[in-house]
Parts: sequence; C-alpha cells; structure tokens
Amino acid sequence: MKGNSYLSTLLALLTLVSCGKPVSEIFGAPKTKSQVGIIASCTSKADAQLLADDLGVQYRVINEKRKIIEFIGISEKALKEYLPKAKLKANEIFDDVLISGDFKAQASSTNYPFYGAHQRQERSSNAERYYPHLEQIEALSVNEQGEGVVIAVIDTGVYYNHPHLSPNIKVNNADRHGTSSDGRDNDGNGYADDYAGWDFYNGDAYPIDDNGHGTHVAGLAASTYMGVAPRAKILPVKVLSASGRGDLGTIAAGIMYAIDNGAHIINMSLGGSGASRTSSEVQQIIRNIQVAKDRNVLVVSAAGNGGSDGIGDCNDITPVYPANIEEANMLSVASVDRWNNLTDYSNFGGSTVHVAAPGGDYFTGGLLSTALPDCNGTCSSNNVPYVQMMGTSMATPVVAGMAAVLKSKQMSNSYSKIRNALINSSVQESNLQDLVVAGGVVNLKQAFDSI
Repeated sequence: MKGNSYLSTLLALLTLVSCGKPVSEIFGAPKTKSQVGIIASCTSKADAQLLADDLGVQYRVINEKRKIIEFIGISEKALKEYLPKAKLKANEIFDDVLISGDFKAQASSTNYPFYGAHQRQERSSNAERYYPHLEQIEALSVNEQGEGVVIAVIDTGVYYNHPHLSPNIKVNNADRHGTSSDGRDNDGNGYADDYAGWDFYNGDAYPIDDNGHGTHVAGLAASTYMGVAPRAKILPVKVLSASGRGDLGTIAAGIMYAIDNGAHIINMSLGGSGASRTSSEVQQIIRNIQVAKDRNVLVVSAAGNGGSDGIGDCNDITPVYPANIEEANMLSVASVDRWNNLTDYSNFGGSTVHVAAPGGDYFTGGLLSTALPDCNGTCSSNNVPYVQMMGTSMATPVVAGMAAVLKSKQMSNSYSKIRNALINSSVQESNLQDLVVAGGVVNLKQAFDSI
C-alpha cells in the first residue's frame, strides 16, 4: 500500500453514499491493473445499468445499499461529465503482499457451501501445552468466552467447514444457501444468498478460503477448540485472492459489509506501507472511518512485518495502513515472542502501534491454529488440520478474540472501553516501553478484571 492516493481512496470509500451508471455488470474484483475502474458515490444500480447501456461500459456494484459503483472502461474525466454530482475515486490494486504471513495458495476456489455446524469440540483442559500463547495472555484464567459477539474476519476467506470453526460461523437465516439458494436478496441487504458471509473478490455468496491465511486467523480468534473467544461468532468476509492480493474498492466493500451485518469487532490482518508523512488525504481517511466508530465497531489491525529484509520497521516513520489510521476505534497490534520480546519481524511504533501480543517466533515456532482441510466439500469431524504460522497477522486475531471476551462480559461495553482496557492493563515490559503505546503485552485476565 504505497502513496496517499491509496489512503484517500480507502477512507473515501468508507463513507460514500451513491449516484451512478454502466453496460454489463461484473461481479468479481479486478484481477489486473487494466481491469480497475473509477469508483463513484451517489449511483444506484439502476442508474449504473442505464449508463452502461448508453456508453457500452461495465460496472461493478461495490455496495448497493450505500450506492457505491465502480465503472470500468471509462476515464474519470468522461465519467464526471455524466455524473457531475458524484464523488469519483480511482480504484487501485496493491502491488505488494497484503497479508502478513507466509501463506501460499493451497486450495481451489470451488464454491463449497457451508454444510452446517459440526458437533462442538470444546477447548482442551491442557490447552496451554499446544497453545502456550493462551497461557501467555492468561486467556485460560477467564471463564467468559465471547458468546454473543461477532468478529468479522476480513481476509482471504474462512474455511467455514472446518470442524473447529463451523459451530461458530455466523449465519444469516433470512437468505438461503447452497442447493437451497434462490438467487434472491431476501433480507434486502444488497447481497443475494449471503448465508455465511460474502466473497467480495469473486463476487458470490461463498467466502471459502483458498489460501489458508484467513482460516488460520479465524481459528486464533474464535476456534471452538483453541480460540481466545471460543464461543464468539465468525463472519467470513473474503476480499483477497488466493495469493493475498486485493484492491481498495473490494477491501472497502468488505469493511462496510461487516459493519452493516452485525460485526462488533473487525479483524484486519492485512496492510501495506503508505505515505511517509501525514497529509490532508490521510486526515480525510481518519474522518471517514467514523462510519465504523459511529456503529461502535472496534477495528483491530496488524502493524505489519517489516520490509523485504524481514526486519520490523517503525510505523511512526513509515506508516502502514489501515493500522496507522489514527482513529479512536483503531487498535494496531505488534508481535512478541514467547518471552514477551518484540519479534524480529514485527513493526513497532511508540505512538502509532498500540499493543503487543504473541505472534510466534523463529525459535519456538509459530502459533498453532486451524488450516485448510483436505476434504472436498463436507468435512469429517476427524478432519481437523492445524498448522503453525507466525506474523503480526497472528497476533492481531489474538487481540480480536480478547476484545470479544471483554465485549461478552457486558454487551454494552463500548469500543473505547474495550480498547482502553486492553492498552492500560497490558503487562509492562521494559523492552517494549518505547515500541508500543501500551509499553507491554496484552493480558486478558487483567483487562477482564479492569473493565
């Protein structure tokens, strides 16, 4: 993510309202730079189709409810002539890797439906043996488990048929799914048959993970067996490809979908470098992210894993977005090792990175979490693959799960109350005093007792 143009586009997208017009509708995200278009606010789908018919251009509905349309095959100057009142922004594809981890595409993008919940397998009594990060943050000392809270995982998708994830998938009973789908938007939210989330990258109702990253992230936050919040609900929102690529319009659409569909917490284990200095465009983004803040939604974002050298960078100097958005509902997360030292790969920032959490390290290995099953379609209850991975991508859902537990203690708890509890109750570490705002490592027991 490089340049302020990315940032202004992202923030502008978060608050657009609607007004537009193109020729044939396309449903998936742009795969190449030649496929990106101009994003317009104040454009209804009907108007978009009229413009498409008149000019022979294409359009993609980013958010029908909020009237955000992307037009492909027309310049911004030409589109402005037809839509003089619309706000226009050029979409962008990220060149750099978005997900902070080392995942490779592992599965086909077959549209497997959600087959329903497996019998719940509860957290093991000796969970700390295989999942020491749970003991490190004292998650096992808290009885609350996130019940009633929805965590949106905006990522490469979620393999929702994994037996340790399926009981916690948030479903939309107003819409049909799989063989029962009817192609209708029965609840009027702008997405037909979105029973188990939405795939914004491919433009369909099957946000199945074809990479592994989102599934691993979802497990750390809310797997029934080892998640920090093992009874929270997971809302799968796929915005990235199998290789971890994505565009601003698609990511923004995923954020708005999460907000509109009941998410209390948004996990964004993705990001990229932005401008080296604050600008009016960045400030505009900060203002626009209040869409989530006004709905009392906490956004938890990965601080990033440094550059190509694998060494963490200072986000105070070189911002990473969305983590560097300085808004009250944003919580940026760095990674520490088993001994609460900042990992070599983790970004940091004494004023811009808020907390630190376990993310795996080179000496003891990554955090163990859910992986893509090798089953095609339905999965046996015995098919429960796990894999170790490390990164700020892994530290972020640990914190998102903690936030869900704090929310479930009292559903009226605001994002600010939860965020402040996580920051202020962190266990102080002298080696982290100038590296993260909290000056230490998150601790669920202390945050739970303090809130």
